[in-house]
Parts: sequence; structure tokens; C-alpha cells
Amino acid sequence: MKRQGIFHYPVALLAFSIFALSIVAQQQPCAPPVALPTSTEPNMFTGEKEVYLGDAVAEHIQKYYRVIEDQAVTQYLSQIGERLTKNLPLTKLRFQFFLVDLPDANAFVLPGGRIYVSRKLVASAQNEDELAGVIAHELGHLVAHEGAIDMTRRMREVLGVTSVTDRADVYDKYNQLIEGNKRKPAAPRDREKGQMVADQAGLYALIRAGYDPSALTRFWDRITEAKGKTGSWFSDLFGTTRPEERRLREMIKTVGALPPECLKARAATQIDDFKEWQSAVVGYTGLGRAESLHGVVSKIQLSPPLRSDITHIRFSPDGAFVLAQDDSGISVLSREPFAGLFRIEASDAKPANFTPDSKSIVFSNDNLRVEKWGIAEQKLLEAKEIVQLRGCLQTALSPDGKYMACLSPNMDLNLLEVATNQPAIHRKEFFEPRWFHYYLLLSAIANHRLDNGDAGLNWVSMGFSPDGHYFLAGFQGNDHIADYRHLNNVEVFDLTTMNKISVNDTVKKLVVGGFSFMGNDRLAGINGDDYKKSGVVTFPEGKPVSEFSIRGNIEAPTRGEYLLIRPIKDFPLGVFDLKTKVIFKSNKQPALDIFDDMFVAEMRNGELGLYRMEKNQLSASTLLANTSLGRLRVSYLSDDMKWLALSSRSRGGVWNLEKGDARLYLRGFRGAYLSDDGFFFGDFPKYETAERNVAKFNLVNGEIVPGPTIESAAARQIGPYLVVFKSAKANAKDDVPPRDWRNLTLDVLDARTMTSLWSRNYPKEAPGLWASPQYGTAVLIWGSGSEAALSEIKADPELTKVAAGLKEQQGNYLVKVIDIKTGSPLGELLIDSGKGSFRIANAFAAGDWVVVTDTQNRVLVYSLKTGEQRGRVFGGYGTVSLNAGLLCVENEIGKIALYNLSNFEKRDELVFSSPISMLRFSPDGRRLFVMTVNQTVYLIDVSTLAGAAANK
Repeated sequence: MKRQGIFHYPVALLAFSIFALSIVAQQQPCAPPVALPTSTEPNMFTGEKEVYLGDAVAEHIQKYYRVIEDQAVTQYLSQIGERLTKNLPLTKLRFQFFLVDLPDANAFVLPGGRIYVSRKLVASAQNEDELAGVIAHELGHLVAHEGAIDMTRRMREVLGVTSVTDRADVYDKYNQLIEGNKRKPAAPRDREKGQMVADQAGLYALIRAGYDPSALTRFWDRITEAKGKTGSWFSDLFGTTRPEERRLREMIKTVGALPPECLKARAATQIDDFKEWQSAVVGYTGLGRAESLHGVVSKIQLSPPLRSDITHIRFSPDGAFVLAQDDSGISVLSREPFAGLFRIEASDAKPANFTPDSKSIVFSNDNLRVEKWGIAEQKLLEAKEIVQLRGCLQTALSPDGKYMACLSPNMDLNLLEVATNQPAIHRKEFFEPRWFHYYLLLSAIANHRLDNGDAGLNWVSMGFSPDGHYFLAGFQGNDHIADYRHLNNVEVFDLTTMNKISVNDTVKKLVVGGFSFMGNDRLAGINGDDYKKSGVVTFPEGKPVSEFSIRGNIEAPTRGEYLLIRPIKDFPLGVFDLKTKVIFKSNKQPALDIFDDMFVAEMRNGELGLYRMEKNQLSASTLLANTSLGRLRVSYLSDDMKWLALSSRSRGGVWNLEKGDARLYLRGFRGAYLSDDGFFFGDFPKYETAERNVAKFNLVNGEIVPGPTIESAAARQIGPYLVVFKSAKANAKDDVPPRDWRNLTLDVLDARTMTSLWSRNYPKEAPGLWASPQYGTAVLIWGSGSEAALSEIKADPELTKVAAGLKEQQGNYLVKVIDIKTGSPLGELLIDSGKGSFRIANAFAAGDWVVVTDTQNRVLVYSLKTGEQRGRVFGGYGTVSLNAGLLCVENEIGKIALYNLSNFEKRDELVFSSPISMLRFSPDGRRLFVMTVNQTVYLIDVSTLAGAAANK
């Protein structure tokens, strides 16, 4: 059950030597029935060096997964692992057991002893024996040293390396392999045999630990949906045996060959203890690790917090409650009085809904996890992990949370019972894709949006009635012609009987065009053949109630004779009156809901308002208790670390960090600068009659002075500078962010006065630009194969020499550093990407250091003077203190690491209780500023960090 793709290199065809294991086996009454094969492939990693290798791989990949290290949750898992490993002769490996959020029921290992078990796998196991069987299998991969042997082979093939020395050398070679992996793709390997070898070794560990050896076979059969099929020599001959079926056959064969004493009755594991732990694992909602900090000078909570944009609002069916969902979670409110009750932190949730009885809230996420929260209890009542072997292209959750509809990659439509994960309805090859659907599917696969979860491809119009009685699904077929043959692509089910019911063509046309239930007995939809004949019909009879002509995505409010249309001209939302057949209300925010004569919507100041439909009269308002940051557009810290400016799309503010209070609470801005003399300058987009401008705010008295109008849509404020790429072919007023990056002019202005600082024309390709006002620099980047880069390289003898020494020219970068205030060049260098093994995601220059964040979760550091790479560490975000000689990066979620800039040795590590949103050293290097997504600001004394004093 090894998770392919996580380790980044294919599992090899490996055998292994465990002579010591065989000796132990011969001394026991129950031993493995098959002699385990011996590896002839070299392994340059000793046990200690293999641990180093596993640490490197973990730092490389763990940021992409939510790894749970909370001992209160993982202790039971560790106990299973210890029971299995105590008989294995692998004393030099360091066994560690982690729970991890993955979209599939799986487990995987990294070299050196790291075993990762997904929560879905725990949720899918019926008892401890089954889970132990999977862990034993993964231990088999470790016994085989597969990762170390495979890495030995790859390093020899790509780097010509046949030995490693210490920890630093292992990290260095692993990074070299990342950078050169595309130069020589790995040859195909027989993964299947490696899995079977692991099964044999794992079976020994399983038996010696006293677990049922047939448990893994049962679990494998169920989790892979093999359904007892094992294939045969005949199906093997014609290549029709699935790998999962062949492995099941070998498992059954191996277990069947065990002597009777191995299969005799065993003491049952404590099923109650396992079920209790299983429930705790599935219901866990924490970050995954405990806070570990030192040197904290101050810790301040921003008040009031910056509130994320509300994306989804609903009344409960009885009108007594309201939910308001944003980027980071769901706020639940009472209507009388209109006030917040509690908040659900769920940054990855799909739009939530109230259950039909108005007592709970249900939602799912892309990992196919379903949660149900009680309103009276104000807590999680139930969590379920849906497991789909091949994932879902699209999903929909019923209002009661009992069923999930899943369009599978083979275009089957499944209606899954959430409680059992079993299909209640199955329609084979329901969807008929066109050519562009395959293009979108390939894109989803390439971007890892289809890894056994929900790819979010809304190809099918599907949904449930509010009471959960009916499920409808349909799509516009390939035969969109007058005889309506495409209407056969609509199916309607009565979920009380699980039977398909017949509906007339009027209903079918509304379903394929996009529909929404208006109560339990009426359906509104866009006519799939002629939008002018859209309307409302009774359901399921299909009798016309009203007809109208509208386009767009429609949603019925919770209750009322209206439709919510997204978008309409100039607005993200309009309200359509079904009685008058006109759009009589528009909204600047996309979230709004109606219940009879009341509606609820987000107000300009970020509060939630309850209004009467008549004359938009405000009845009540409340401030939501939102403590987590959503998507930030701007974050800027003053040099003295006393002021902080933050902005989302709709609103922003400036906070006094000595007190934590908001001095200014504003509409959203696109850029920010906090000057030393107490002023805030912000780039505010056009709003109503106000044109886009950089406005000036006095932080002492709040006085506002509008600035000159910003004409170019391609302009962006970066601290005290306004950067504009302007096309020579367009007027400034019409200039949008250019599509053709040739013959452009880069203008840099003082954002406070709009006076020009410098200008540069790029007749060939314009560069990508990252500006860093805190360091006074900007980094310009071109692909080294572009005309502009080739011209620059040709004109510089040193660059020409460096370029000639590169193994490949494809995918490399030319980097030029300039003084952002004057435009004067400070230096340039070439970055070798290993034939596109990584791409540059971000860059900044500080002193002689050029710091690059790449797409392999690494921070690369170069010397501007020599052009040499001086170091590289794993992490996704970096900041530098020149005075303290430190590099600080966020390596994993909520965890930052500090490195010595002289030798890139790790000096310290800090763990926070929330993910990191912002990092910055003070100009003098004495303080480290950290802001987490729960809007807590920390100032840390750098002198207390290990090794900092030695580097000053």
C-alpha cells in the first residue's frame, strides 16, 4: 500500500537480505513459509545515514501535508508500531509513526524509519489487526531498505555518486538529485514485486507480534475493491489481471502456506480501545503539534481582527439561525437576537448547509471528509472519512449529510452512503465527456487536484432537495439538437426508496441548464435549450409555475419568491423577483440569503447585517468573531515594528502593535507603506465615484488626504514605490497588465508623491520583478533562453563563461539585482534549474545574498558577487538578518527554522500553534517578527536563538 508519487522516485524491484531475520525465524514455532530473497543491488546508506536521508526527504515533502504529531492522538499508533518492530533487527533505524491527512486510505514510509498513516486508513480499518497488517507491510519496505537502495541507484545514475559521508553530505547530495532529476528520468521499475516482498517481510512481523495474519488480506480486498478477484495465469497472460488482484492472490497464497500454529486462535485485540482511538483520530481538529517557543518578548492578538470576505451565507430552514462562511471557517449566529453563537475553523470546507431539522450544520472538503456540528451543543458531533479508490471529479453533499454524490474519473455516478462509505446508487458511465473535458481532467491530474479527493470539476448539474428526499443529476450531452436526445442524460432518484423516478422534459431541460430547489416541491432552473424559456415548475410533476428569461448561475434563497443570480452586470450578485420578473437588488458582495421579508448580507464595515427587504432597512448587525486570516492581498510592517498594515480583497486596516488595536479600519487596498513620520499610504481601488489613488492617512489623528489618480491598471504599489509596466502601444489609461511582454517600459515612482524615480525600456522581453523595500532592492528575472537574457549574457564575459559551463540551457534563469530607488544595477547571476527541475516562485536580495524560493519547497541562497550558490534549505518562505547572520524559513506548517548564513547549519526551531502568515527580521537584526493566521503577533529576541550571538 505504498503511496506512489510522495517519495518522488519510483519504488524499485527490490529483494533484500535479512539473514538475521531468518535465524530468528528458524528458532520460532511459527515462521514465514517462504525464504526471503537477497538483494544484489548496492546500498551506500548505513542505518545512521539512512536516517539522515529520511530527515531530508521529510523536510522536503512534509509541508504539503497536515502531519499530526500530537502524542495524545498518535500514542496508540506508536504502540502498534512498537509491538511490530521489537522483533525486527533494525536497531539503527529511528522508527517514528505519524498520522497524516491524505485524500486516500493509505500509508507510506520514508527511509530511516518514518511511517505515515492516513486518517482515512485508520477510519477504514475494522480492527487493530487490519491496521497492524498495513503498518507491518510498510515495515517490510523498511526492512528491504527500498528507499535507500533506490536513492543509491538514482544518485549513481544522475550524479555519479557512489558514497556519502555525514548528515550535511546526505542533504547536499539529495538536493543535487532534486536539481538534476529531470536530466535523466528514472527507468521503469517493477513496483509490484517490491510490494510483494514487503508483504512477506511484513507478514513475519505481524505473526511475531501476535496479530491475525489474514487481517491484511481482508483489509486489502476491501480497500482496493478487489471483491475477492485474484486473477489467474490466463488473465495474467492477456494482461487483464489488476495489480491489486495479483497482490491479493499472492497474499492469500502466502497466508495459506503458513503452518497451522500460525493460524491458531489468538487473543482478540481490544476492539473497544481501538474504536475509541479511531473515533478520536477521525474527530481530531487541531493543528497537529504542540507550541514550542522561547525568547518571546511580546505576544499580541490583533483587535479587532481583520475579517475575511464572506463567501457563503444561509438561513436555517426554520429561519432561527444564520451561517456565514469565509476563507477560514464558518460563523454560526442566532437570528433573535442577531448575534454570534460559535465558530467552526474549517479553511478547506466547501459551502456548508443546515440540516433539514435546523439542528446541525454539515459540510465536506476536497479530501472527502464530512463533518456534522450541533448548534445546541456548539461542537463537532460526527466526522466521517469517505474513501474513493480513484477519487471524484465532482461531489455534492446532501443537506442531512447522509449521502455524497461522486462523479468518478471513469465517468460513473455514485451516490455514497456517508455512514458506511458504500454506494447506494451506481450509474456506470453516466457522464459523456467532450474533448475539452479531457483537457481539464489532464490539468487537474497535473496539478494534483485528483489524488483520490474532489477535483472540483463541475461538469454535472446535480443536487438534492432541501429535505434530502430527492437527488437529481444531469448534463448537456453531445447531441444538443432539436430532438432533445440529450435529455436522456438526466436521472432523478427518490432517496426514501432508492428508485429512479420519471420526470417530464420540462424538468429535464431545467436540470441540464442549472437548477435550484425552491422549497421541497418546486424547482427553478435555466432552460438548457433556450434560456428565454427558463422558469419554475412543480416537482416532481413538472407543471409550469412561472417563466422568465435570465442567464447566469442561480440559487434559490432559503425562503422567498426570489432567485439569487451570480454574476450580473457590474455586480457579483443580483436578486431576481419572481413576481415582477426583474432584478430589483444588486450586491457588491457575492454572499446573501433571504428568509421571507428579511435578508442577511455582509456590510461595508465587515459586520453582518440583518435587513428588511422593504427599503433595505437595517434591522440588526453584529461583528463576527473571526480570528483566522483568509487570503491576504497586502501585508506590510513598519521598520520600527510598531505598525502593521493588512488587507484582504474587501477590507483592511492598520494596527498599533504596541497595543494590538486597529488605528485604521478601511476598505481593501492593493499596496501599503508605513512611513517613519507616522503616515500610512495605501493604494485604494476605484470605488463608486472615487478613482483609484494612493491615499495618505495620519496615524495620530486619522486625517485622510487623497492622492493623485493612478491611471494604469498595470501599476502596483510595493511599499514606498509604485511600479508600472507600460506598453509602448497603449495609452496609460487603457493599459492593462500586458499580455505581450515585449517593448515595455518599467516606470518606478515615489508612491507618496507620484514623482518619477527612474524608467527603463525593455524592447525585447520584460522581466519578472520582485521588489523588497526593506532591503532597498528589486530582483529582475528572465528565462535564460529569452532574447533579452541571451543579449545580456552575450554582453557580459563573466556570464558568457558561466553559461558555457552549464550542462543545459533549458529552464535556467538570468537574475539581475538593482537598487529599487535609483534603478542602478547591483549585480547579476545565472541560476541553473537542472533542465527545469524547479521553477522560481519568489526572490529577494539583501546585501550580497540573493534568496530564491523555488517550487520544490526550498530556499536557495546565492552570492551576488560571485554568482555561486552558497546554501539551500527546505522551506517555503524566507527572511534574512544581515546583522545576526541568520536565515529564517517556514519549513512545515506552523514551524520555522533558523540557519547560520555562514555555513547553513540549522541553529534553532520554533513551533507555533497556528500556521505562519508573515516573517520579518528588524533592520538591526535584534528582533524577529512572526504573525500567525490566528492573527497573533510575536516579537522574539534574536539573541536568545541558538547560535545567533556567534554570528553577529
